[in-house]
Amino acid sequence: MKKIFLLLGLFACVFSGTLLMINQHADASIEKIIDTNFASIAEKINQEISLRTELAGSSNPYDYIRDNQDFNEIVSLGNDALPYLHAKLMDSPNDGLHAYITAIAIESIAKVDLKQEESTKWETAKGFIKNWGKYLSSIPASVDRIAADTSISLEEKAKRLTTLGTPALPFILDKIAAGDEEIFPAVVELTKTSKDAATENIINKKAWATEHQDSYNELKKYVLANK
Repeated sequence: MKKIFLLLGLFACVFSGTLLMINQHADASIEKIIDTNFASIAEKINQEISLRTELAGSSNPYDYIRDNQDFNEIVSLGNDALPYLHAKLMDSPNDGLHAYITAIAIESIAKVDLKQEESTKWETAKGFIKNWGKYLSSIPASVDRIAADTSISLEEKAKRLTTLGTPALPFILDKIAAGDEEIFPAVVELTKTSKDAATENIINKKAWATEHQDSYNELKKYVLANK
């Protein structure tokens, strides 16, 4: 019997160690992909400048990432990339084009546009990261407030929750798992481009939300770390 417990203990240690190695490898891979693609973006921008192309004369940062495959690959990493992009922007000593493109990538992944609201408008990357931290810290309370608001239609409720972006997903799923299935349309909108997208024809929405809560644990930790 002692041997059995010993073997189970060894298995648990090995299994835990393997999971840690997998997570560390995944983290390293995400960061490597981000770094590689940003290096490629920078190289292409430098080429444009050296050739004095029309793009090189543009003062609009969005022009530099339009139809840019390297930028799109960063965005395709999804929510897992948000903490890394956030950290890079926080650590950046500069407030130039590279930092601005990082801010655009964060907004693209999170499916938000902070410039739409007066309180979160930004003009520089440093201005963005300051407002982004405030925005993240407001998300849990915003989800609670919108979900509990009986003065608006279900359609408007889903629209407002969707506007909060993908960082709101873990908290929306918590509400649905607790029985508030009427806000499920927000999940459908916010997961449209994910590999495990929700659909309108899901019958047991509570069960779907419960099943997928763990998938958004890291995103929830990231949001709560900014409270």
